[in-house]
Amino acid sequence: MPSSFSIFIDELRRRRVFRVAAFYGGIAFVIVQIIDGAFDYLHIPEWFGTAIIVLLIIGFPIAMGLAWAFDITEKGIVRTRGHSKGKPGTSNRALIGVAILAIIVAVWGWLRTPADTTPDKSIAVLPFVNYSEARDNEWFTDGVTEEIISQLSKISDLRVISSTSSRQYKGTGKSLREIGDELGVAHLLEGNVRRAGDRVRIAAQLIDVRTDAHLWSGEYDRVIEDIFDLQSEVARQIAAALEAELTEQEAARIDKAPTDNPEAYDFYLRAQDYKSQRKWQIAIQMLEQSLALDPAFALAHASLSGTHTWIYFSHEDHTPERLALARAAVDQALALDPDLSEAHFALGVYYYQGQLDYDHALQEFAITLQGLPSHAPTYAYIGYVYRRKGDLEKALVHQLKAVERDPRSSFLADNLGETYHLMRHYAEAERYYTRAISLAPDVLEPYFEKAELFLAAAGDVSKARGVVDAALQVGATAPPERPGAIPFLQARLDFLEGDYRLALEQLAPAPALLLDDQFDYLSRSQLVTRIYARLGQGALARAAYDSARGMIEAQLQEDPADSRYHSALGLVYAGLGRKEEAVQAGQRAVALLPISQEAWRGYTRELDLAKIYVMVGEHDLALERIAYLLSIPGTLSVPLLRLEPVWEPLREHPRFQALVVEYGGNL
Repeated sequence: MPSSFSIFIDELRRRRVFRVAAFYGGIAFVIVQIIDGAFDYLHIPEWFGTAIIVLLIIGFPIAMGLAWAFDITEKGIVRTRGHSKGKPGTSNRALIGVAILAIIVAVWGWLRTPADTTPDKSIAVLPFVNYSEARDNEWFTDGVTEEIISQLSKISDLRVISSTSSRQYKGTGKSLREIGDELGVAHLLEGNVRRAGDRVRIAAQLIDVRTDAHLWSGEYDRVIEDIFDLQSEVARQIAAALEAELTEQEAARIDKAPTDNPEAYDFYLRAQDYKSQRKWQIAIQMLEQSLALDPAFALAHASLSGTHTWIYFSHEDHTPERLALARAAVDQALALDPDLSEAHFALGVYYYQGQLDYDHALQEFAITLQGLPSHAPTYAYIGYVYRRKGDLEKALVHQLKAVERDPRSSFLADNLGETYHLMRHYAEAERYYTRAISLAPDVLEPYFEKAELFLAAAGDVSKARGVVDAALQVGATAPPERPGAIPFLQARLDFLEGDYRLALEQLAPAPALLLDDQFDYLSRSQLVTRIYARLGQGALARAAYDSARGMIEAQLQEDPADSRYHSALGLVYAGLGRKEEAVQAGQRAVALLPISQEAWRGYTRELDLAKIYVMVGEHDLALERIAYLLSIPGTLSVPLLRLEPVWEPLREHPRFQALVVEYGGNL
């Protein structure tokens, strides 16, 4: 006589429970894979994926129960009859319950088991240790590390972590496994460099951080003239150890020496070191000395172009002459080596930052990735270009790819936060600003952005002030292009809270002119004027406005094409009651840099024009601009409309109240 268990199994088969379970499991597996692979890419909140998994788990016993109780026949869905040769009794029903419970536990365990998403062919090169007797050879050791990373980045079958992230582990006490987990890689390369006279010795080893297995090691002793052959050999050996496919084109790029002059190469490496310290002028001197020794050094020409472009873009020297130097250098690089990926990257940056020519920039960056498929800066710049074009979804995709390849970069995290901020995804923006601060607590910019975020997201001056206080506690410093940023922000917060006299005290040590590197031309006098106006001191306000006018008009004489100066002048004219001139200046700024040409900086010009319209009494025109600005990605928000005094004259207007309801609730 068959046992109760065998009868139970037969009954499960007859009722097609196993078939339904298999079908349900297959569908669940597909859904989980979609959640795992696509939700981050599409930026769908994590809680939504978790909710779907929970529903799948809850749905499993329901599906099993329905499969047991019902069947699909030609007559439709009918209740399944018990087996004629011995229906399962109470004991069998208990077995059914236990079996279903066991299946639920198994499925839950399967879904909860974290998948190892670390790419197998992923690697980070840790900073090599300088074993040279001359300790000032540190720059050379760092340069060797950088060049090995560059060589590996030419292999499309590898994911290579940027030096910006890997160099942070110089002298670290962390274990290799900890470093691998933080960088998201399966393998680490570590080594040392000893340079003595015209000879260089390099020793390196490749480690699988998941198993601590040493996959490869090598030791090389060469004359300095053979440094490029040595770096190529190391890259080839690592590719072989990781079983990475190396195409003929990639092999040719790896084997190609950038110069045959060791001294020129030394100056090039020194320049890269100075660039990492933001010492642009010294970097230019080093590159010029390098090129004096080897005028055919295309890589040095490309680096020189990028340095000139950044100086232009950051407004350190925003002149046509500086931009012409950038173009001449990159043209020379491409004339010498038309296939040089670094030169195409430099040309892409020139088009983006120098010409606002986004289509040509994207073309050059696409060429760059063909030769440097793991180049984090290229992915980042593609993201920045799409952000300027107003396509923030594509911007996020590429910025996230950059962060994958440079996960310890505070700069990339901060920029990703800015993109989420513009999309008004404030929770994600806060997460990345916080990450940027944790990675570089002495850098002011992420604190500044996070404080502005709290104002935009909820009008929370208290939380914004807490961020500023945190920056002061750790001694975070402003970059040279933003002098006086902290006292200006403190004064702005005091002003928003109505503490006007304290705001004036904060502004006292600030420079008369505060120049934001890209977006605004700020003046201490401009904020002072608003404070005097709120205090009812009209004469002092007018004097401050007039002082600001003189300074800005002088700047416009030097650079009449800078849209920031026109916006600033329009705001000053509005404060002086010069309505027609104010509107003309604001409209001129928008015409010089429309949103269609530059979605981010152009947005700021439109915002300034809206403020000018309010100040001169053109409220309907101001509300038209506000409605437009709220409908597209940008920095304006309903909490800011409620908080900032400049919008106060509009708040009783029915159109303003309707916009507040449409975009953020009632006043």
